[in-house]
Amino acid sequence: MDGAENVPSEQKPCRATVARPLAQFPADVWSDRFLLSNQQDMITKEERVKAYAKEIKPLQEEVRAKLAMDDTDDSVITRVEKMRLIDAVERLGISYHYEKEIEELLPKIFEAYAHDGFHDLEDSDHTDLYTTALVFRVFRQHGYKISCDVFNKFRDSNGKFRETLGDDVKGIISLYEAARLAIHREDVLDQAKIFTTRHLKCLASATGTDEYREPRLMKQVAHALKQPLHYGIPRVESRHFISFYEEDETRDETLLQFAKMDFNMLQLLHQLELSHVCKWWKDFNFVNKLPYVRNRSVECYFWTMGMFFEPRFSRARILLAKVLLAITVLDDTYDAYSTFEEAQLLTNAFERWEISIVDELPDYLKIVFKFVLDIYDEFDLEMAKEGRPYAAYYAKERVKDLIRSYYLEAKWLNAGCVPTFEEYMPNARITSAMQILTTSSFMGMKDIADEEAFQWLNSYPKIISGIEVISRLMDDIVTHEEEQARGHVASGVECYMKEFGMSRGEVVEIFERMISDAWKDVNEEFLRPTPVSGHLLTRPLNLGRVVEALYKHLDGYTYSAQVIKDDIIAAYADPIFQNPICNC
Repeated sequence: MDGAENVPSEQKPCRATVARPLAQFPADVWSDRFLLSNQQDMITKEERVKAYAKEIKPLQEEVRAKLAMDDTDDSVITRVEKMRLIDAVERLGISYHYEKEIEELLPKIFEAYAHDGFHDLEDSDHTDLYTTALVFRVFRQHGYKISCDVFNKFRDSNGKFRETLGDDVKGIISLYEAARLAIHREDVLDQAKIFTTRHLKCLASATGTDEYREPRLMKQVAHALKQPLHYGIPRVESRHFISFYEEDETRDETLLQFAKMDFNMLQLLHQLELSHVCKWWKDFNFVNKLPYVRNRSVECYFWTMGMFFEPRFSRARILLAKVLLAITVLDDTYDAYSTFEEAQLLTNAFERWEISIVDELPDYLKIVFKFVLDIYDEFDLEMAKEGRPYAAYYAKERVKDLIRSYYLEAKWLNAGCVPTFEEYMPNARITSAMQILTTSSFMGMKDIADEEAFQWLNSYPKIISGIEVISRLMDDIVTHEEEQARGHVASGVECYMKEFGMSRGEVVEIFERMISDAWKDVNEEFLRPTPVSGHLLTRPLNLGRVVEALYKHLDGYTYSAQVIKDDIIAAYADPIFQNPICNC
């Protein structure tokens, strides 16, 4: 079981003399569910992956042909068809097969629209609300600076969106999703977000079966309200969209079949990786050696899949899962077990980063210290073999940053100090772990993340600042009450309440506006030209998406059974269908 009440006798504190901030974390809900029992199971799954890869090849080429742009046909209808196809390919989760084709196609379409000043989107009746919002969203997702003026034709003389648009359910959903790509000073999209949310909530609460509330659209309405696309974990959203697309009468059967088979193929690959991570973690026996630490190997791997699901990043996922588990051990040690004096000893040990000083630590901290050092020694060797020693260097520096920030929190708690919000946030941004996780994700991207990429990341770009705000404030909103009950350093909520004399509700409203503004910062970083490649920018973006999905209403990492259990099962356990041709 998880939980500090099971600390072995040699580690149990004397309650009369030692006070520890013990947490009652929920137990692991998975046990050995995702552990493959023998070598033959692994071989079988590997063979099935190969069978799927062979079977989907013809479908893959069919879709490639559909994406080809006919340079002789530049009609508005053709442009719209191509944009809808790109959107379907991306939302079905198969666009990683066509990165080159999409990158060649989008500039041609954008230039064609720009040639006539975007008249076909801004003024023409050729494009309805659904299509206009879809085109806008796809361009923004790829960093094109398309103006939100394309939505002016849907507003009345007072500048408000026409209420009659509420009858267009597909259009309202499409505009709702597009509004999440807003950047700063785009009042039209801020208005669109409020307008569409109101209409979708009305639809969701309404009864009846008229033409505007057909069941398949109502499912999409409910899901959009629960999880906007731009803020969602790509793999999770693809699984939902495959189900929605299957009910769409205009669906492309080739796309649908390809998406299903590709999802199942990647699920098998992810099962193999997840089993490897679970076994690696289980072999440390921390359930008994460090039972105060949350046992979350499955959740850690799910987090990495949220950052990159594609086959080419298999090694990166495994590497990042190890980092996440190391962070969990460190976080729970500083946060939920160690005394201030022990935290001081551990911090000093990490500053020196020498295994020879391990004997100066209490027994349980010896385990913690050696666990982290061994992981990063492994990274040192791997990166050196690749000729990328700088990757391990930056990763190790981020660990030290994290340790120092954990220790500052311990000092604040020990002194009974509630810092000002301005003092709190620089440290809290680091403990959000967004920088260390992005750096670690780069470490696994051998052919993409060179030294310049790490230098860019080390310069603290706006996208990192943005996801740190998102992560820290969302975490604080959902965890601060429980943490304060067990004796925890003040969160951002307490800091803001005390400094400005506000209620919790008032602070939460302010934080939600800060989070919304931070998403605009993230979106702005994607506008072309970008300082680094889209592959690199997508890592922190996806990291923000994981946080958004996990911490919307509850700490979904700690309380995974209540937040992400169904998504984990859908991602790793339940195939969409069995392919009778390849007996997969």
